[in-house]
Amino acid sequence: MFFKVIALSLLALLPMVNPPTTATLLLGLSKGMSREQIARQVNLTAIYLFVTLCISFFVGSSILELFGISIPGLRLAGGLVIAFIGFRMLFPAPSRPGEGPLNQNIAFVPLTIPSLCGPGTMALVISGAVEISHVPHTISRFPIYAGVVVSFILISLLSWGILKLAGPVCRLLGESGIDAMTRVMGFLLICMGMQFCINGIKEVAQDPVFHGIVATESSALPERARELMGNDIKP
Repeated sequence: MFFKVIALSLLALLPMVNPPTTATLLLGLSKGMSREQIARQVNLTAIYLFVTLCISFFVGSSILELFGISIPGLRLAGGLVIAFIGFRMLFPAPSRPGEGPLNQNIAFVPLTIPSLCGPGTMALVISGAVEISHVPHTISRFPIYAGVVVSFILISLLSWGILKLAGPVCRLLGESGIDAMTRVMGFLLICMGMQFCINGIKEVAQDPVFHGIVATESSALPERARELMGNDIKP
């Protein structure tokens, strides 16, 4: 059971996490950073990814219920964040003379959230936790939870190894190549953000609760019209 859970978790999470996409994003955002700064951001990203996956798995559904946040709302918020970052990369602010290298923290946002652990990954992890909670009590849950945590560790290590390759690629591209990569990735991020928003809107439109409210309001209109017409009719 332990190894089966690890294999299934890796197969489900790898396409969602997609570390190569985040590596290209790191290429665009690491312009002006030194090797030490890039290495620090990569190390922090791996740690943040593991912590975020664990939080989403163990208390993610409780946090969403506590604040009344739905998965479509999570997708819309993530899409807006990605689109905002994309605009900043596509149309960067002009650098001032004598301005030093960048010293910003990009490990948590946007590398970990929403790139590596976006709304889709969170929804997958939270739904998996809900499914495990419905496992019969006759089956031991310790190997299941242990397998999930180990898969989170492996995903974080794999992402760390792929992001480490971004440094040599930066030196290979040079300053002009990184600037071009930044603008291309900015445009792609805007497209990704808009797609996240579209998916969130589609989920809201397909929600049975939403359809129930619309149906109730539409069915109440004829009754309200008949009441108004009945009031106007004199005996």
